[in-house]
Amino acid sequence: MSVIREKLRRIKHEWMSAHDPEAETVKYYTAIFGKAPDFKDPKTINEKIHYLKLFRYAEDKYVAECADKVKVRKVLENKGFADILPGLIAVYDKASDIDFDSLPDKFVIKCNHGCGYNLICKDKAGFDREAAVKKLNAWMKQDYWKEYCELHYKNIEKKILVEEYLGDDIETYKFYCFNGVPKFIYAMTMNGEDHYIDFFDTGWNHMDVYRSDRPGVPDPAVIKKPEHLDKMLELAEKLSSEFPLVRVDLYDLDKVYFSELTFTPAGGFLKLDPPETEREWGDWLTI
Repeated sequence: MSVIREKLRRIKHEWMSAHDPEAETVKYYTAIFGKAPDFKDPKTINEKIHYLKLFRYAEDKYVAECADKVKVRKVLENKGFADILPGLIAVYDKASDIDFDSLPDKFVIKCNHGCGYNLICKDKAGFDREAAVKKLNAWMKQDYWKEYCELHYKNIEKKILVEEYLGDDIETYKFYCFNGVPKFIYAMTMNGEDHYIDFFDTGWNHMDVYRSDRPGVPDPAVIKKPEHLDKMLELAEKLSSEFPLVRVDLYDLDKVYFSELTFTPAGGFLKLDPPETEREWGDWLTI
């Protein structure tokens, strides 16, 4: 019975996301934070993310283009940043189109219409193609935007892209940019089986801020300062200049590589410790 109830809950949630995203956002926000969001005078970072999500980014075609992992590549090329893009190997409309034999020994497969749709192949000889196709088919059926009513993902034409493999367990540096100014860095890495996440300011000083909603082991000694930090800050500023809020995700290897642009970080459900951080970060953002 619990499985049936969960299925019915999902159906109702997706229907509400499509037909009344504001009401569904208020419902989920209230359940998570214990109070309704104030959209008339938003103050916290989460209230402002939801405000932008519902009333600014929802119908913004350029935001949708920049959130699309295929189309954003052309945006960066047109801005003169082609050199930071990972190599593009192929783009497919569906998983059954993938020509695995033509792919290199190592590669990364992504879906373009959301976050977390990634498959990494480190050895094509041992890669389970059937399982990969099955997973990709499931992802391509999902309307990612319905999970948190992130409406800017709605109009993305679903594609599968294959990019070059950049390396093992590489650090990801996520630059939170407020009105075109990088304010802090959310850094992530893997160390064996442990998932490390931590916050640093733009001078690479550890911030006493934590995400209570995200599993991970905060340890400022684990995540290394990026060698190209100044270049990354420069890129983050340039790539965020047209938006009130965007998170610019980059990799630091032999040079800086682009990962993605995220316009509604954590879907607007960042649970922060200490809790007053929500208001502090909200004050940084003018909408």
